[in-house]
Amino acid sequence: MSVWLFALTLIGIILAAWWCYTRRLDWQFAHITAQLNKITNKRQVKAAAGKRILSRIYKIINTSLHAGKAADAYRGFDLLKLALGHGLGRPGEPVRLTAAVYLAVKSNQLDIAGHGIDAFRPLLKNMKPGEVPAAVEQLALIAVLSLKKRQNFLAARVVEVIAAGMGAAADEADRASVMRALRLIGLFALRRQDTGLVLELQSKLETWLTAVPSTVLGQEQVAGILSAWLHRIVKTGDASQLAILTQYIDQLVKKGLLTEQAITIIIAECNYLAGMDSRNPYSRLTGAISMANLELAVQMRTVSIWRQAVDGAGQAARLAIAQRTLTECFAVGYPLFEMGRRLLIAELNAGPLQDSFRQQALYVLVRECLQLIEFVGRQNFAVTAADIIEQIYLDWIKRQGNAGHNKSIKKFCQLLFLYCTRIKRRQKRATADGADFNTGEGITAADREQLKKLGFISE
Repeated sequence: MSVWLFALTLIGIILAAWWCYTRRLDWQFAHITAQLNKITNKRQVKAAAGKRILSRIYKIINTSLHAGKAADAYRGFDLLKLALGHGLGRPGEPVRLTAAVYLAVKSNQLDIAGHGIDAFRPLLKNMKPGEVPAAVEQLALIAVLSLKKRQNFLAARVVEVIAAGMGAAADEADRASVMRALRLIGLFALRRQDTGLVLELQSKLETWLTAVPSTVLGQEQVAGILSAWLHRIVKTGDASQLAILTQYIDQLVKKGLLTEQAITIIIAECNYLAGMDSRNPYSRLTGAISMANLELAVQMRTVSIWRQAVDGAGQAARLAIAQRTLTECFAVGYPLFEMGRRLLIAELNAGPLQDSFRQQALYVLVRECLQLIEFVGRQNFAVTAADIIEQIYLDWIKRQGNAGHNKSIKKFCQLLFLYCTRIKRRQKRATADGADFNTGEGITAADREQLKKLGFISE
């Protein structure tokens, strides 16, 4: 009896020792690594075996994070990368990985969280078409949580992983999920005023546009992203971010990465935003949206797009004038006048060279300016068109940044007066006074001949 009791006791001691030994992390790391090495030599792996391995890895990661053992957590995420690289990812894997990363962020182990974000790379690489959106959505969630906790470098790491995984986005649904993620992260980056992250997003988006063949849906999605970012900037009134984004859009247009359809969508959104912003007398973006819109439209050299941008700028100016005086909201109408000045000087300096688009663009813009002048006149019946044009001139030359342009400013104001005189010759109010704008001091005889050919001045 004593022999059996001794034997059972010895077996129990051995089993307890073995159990304690196998609970050591070093042994578990070595054992899991050996199992993964065996998997490498197999063409197919049973789902149950892969599930057991991943469960053990996640358990190690969670235990290490709770215990604050950074080295063990790093080794755990390294094993997880290896396992996901072997294609052992299960349905719902992005959610489990996000939970592990969030635990690292919550416990303020930020470097480990960044290491966990990198585990999405092999996961995305081994995903089939249609599975990518689930992972991208979780990455976007991590980025948002990181930005809320002001850990912006983690959001930047997420952007890098998404950009690296864009190649795995094989179908439209996958690409749409990537676009949604970039849009969402961009909105939160703008909200946090993280210029560096915004520039990183713009760079990745440009790289994607360069690498991927253009599609109608893809262009609509890009236009939607840029429009959403513009809306956020106008809402926060951040003039520096607006300058960065409009410069970026201009760069995409010059490189031919945006189609006419996408640009039309962006211009329509800018028209809406300009109108919305014009009603705010304290806005720091006054006129900047319309100016960027007109500069974008003139590059396209398409009359329909140009008309759309000019109409939007004129509507924004009328909305502002309806609430305030012309002088108080001159900055809202300034883009129309300044773009008209540029077009006029370019036309007068062109000599015999003909540019039909420039001539049509100048005609459309001058007509819009005259409609604006007429609108101002209806607000105050005591002033004439000449009085309004003179007020525009006086406000214009006082504006900062117009040094050296006084002569060309006067030329454009003279053009407005002379064309107004031509189309409203029979209306005495339109031609009353205005002697200062009917002299040859600004517009020369040669200029008059050129404008006669274009139909702005009568014989």
